[in-house]
Amino acid sequence: MPRRSVITRGLAGIAAGFAIFAGRTDSRPAVGVSTRATPRTTELYGRGWYAHSADLKFGELPQAGDRYAVYGDLLNGLEGDKVGDFSSAVFTLAGHGNTVEVHTLNLVAGSIVGIGSGVGAERTYAIVGGTGKYTGARGSYTAQQDIYGFGGNGTAKFALTLFTED
Repeated sequence: MPRRSVITRGLAGIAAGFAIFAGRTDSRPAVGVSTRATPRTTELYGRGWYAHSADLKFGELPQAGDRYAVYGDLLNGLEGDKVGDFSSAVFTLAGHGNTVEVHTLNLVAGSIVGIGSGVGAERTYAIVGGTGKYTGARGSYTAQQDIYGFGGNGTAKFALTLFTED
């Protein structure tokens, strides 16, 4: 069989596969999506909010291309008890304060993972999963992080809207 015929048949097969997939009208929810999810809102606070970077000196603001980690304690109230730990990997993009961040909120019952980007004092993040009690979690949260070493007082506040299966 000529090479051109093999390529043409292969492309036709791929196109047919895409057509079948695109024409799917199944009304079932996607894998891992529950129709029984219940939203919960909660607030967490942070103290001891520090940044660490091999690229930056203490007090030096990050520039495009800099990477750093942020960590601190999570509290159940402004002056509350410690309920977990926070850590994040931060990648600085062009423009002052523009970042992409991956967050891990390690709580007693499990971990919540969030990701987001933006500029400004208050940013919104997507909850992309979790472990333990938070397995399959989704939702979003806003975070205000006042990082010690970047001119802040070392505090944070999180307002979470979390969907989990009950």
